[in-house]
Amino acid sequence: MNRLAVTIDTIVPQSQASIDQVDRVHIEWFEINKRRLTRNTLSGNTILMELERGQEWHHGDALYHNGELQAIVTVKPTLAIRFNPSDFFQLADFGYFVGNRHLPIFQVDQLESLRLPYDGRLYEQIAAKYGASVQLEEAILLSENRIHQQLKNRRNNEN
Repeated sequence: MNRLAVTIDTIVPQSQASIDQVDRVHIEWFEINKRRLTRNTLSGNTILMELERGQEWHHGDALYHNGELQAIVTVKPTLAIRFNPSDFFQLADFGYFVGNRHLPIFQVDQLESLRLPYDGRLYEQIAAKYGASVQLEEAILLSENRIHQQLKNRRNNEN
């Protein structure tokens, strides 16, 4: 096990990295915007990860030091609330109901379902209000599935 942290000098997006038998470093979904993180990989190596301002970590990012692949970033699964609306009106009502909580809302693939991070009080309230449309599940909450991020990307592409 390394006593001194290995400083990561290059980050390669998932699509450009070859990842056969590579060490992994886990981060939580809410840490994707942290500019500086020191973490232990699964094999016990300590690495120092730094981002430039305005960047964020992505599931599958390859971390290099002096040209050598050190680890792959993995966003850990977390307990999430899944909402499967029965119609557009229920979806709009749900958006209005949870909108004031300032929790990020994530799209589930291309389905018309939503996920948000687990909040005990909120879960009790929406389970009582929406019944079978609400479930708890373990999920990886990725920034590219965050509704706010998708709207921001769409606006940038239109300009």
